[in-house]
Amino acid sequence: MAAELAMTGAAKNTRRAVFFAVLAVAAILDLWSKSYMFATLGPPGRGKHIDVLPGLRWETALNKGVAWGLLSEQKARWFIASLSIIALPVIIGAFLRTKKPTWPFTVALSFIAGGTVGNLYDRIDTGAVRDFIYVYAINFPVFNVADSFICVGAALFALEHFLTAETPAAGEKGAAEPGPGGDARPAG
Repeated sequence: MAAELAMTGAAKNTRRAVFFAVLAVAAILDLWSKSYMFATLGPPGRGKHIDVLPGLRWETALNKGVAWGLLSEQKARWFIASLSIIALPVIIGAFLRTKKPTWPFTVALSFIAGGTVGNLYDRIDTGAVRDFIYVYAINFPVFNVADSFICVGAALFALEHFLTAETPAAGEKGAAEPGPGGDARPAG
């Protein structure tokens, strides 16, 4: 029994280390890629771009709003930044409070947190998020590596939640079912 508890604690500590390492790598990769692209291509509006594949190019842009430029017309810099400042400890706290975090849950939340850090840094530093990935084949809004981490993390979180949720067996009303990350919650 004591060996099982020690192994569980060791596994949880490993997941915590991985969570914070992936969070840091995601944020660093995002900030490095934005710095590199803006140094290479210059600020938006210069007409410089790099064609990567048909329909895809690197082209700098600044987004003062949120996804798809929402709230960009308003001076919402600090409101949007405050949402990220609030979200970050909530994400980290949700991970740390989870008794038995699964690997998909760990990676999903670390991706979301790392992307949040990258975009938050831009908002505080420049008042806008630096974007450079443009899928012009479908005229998709220009985005960045942090946005990619956040979207992939959210998709992984949703998949993990829906694929691992168990329903109570017949006659077991109120049986516990695992929530995201594997901790039990009462069934509805």
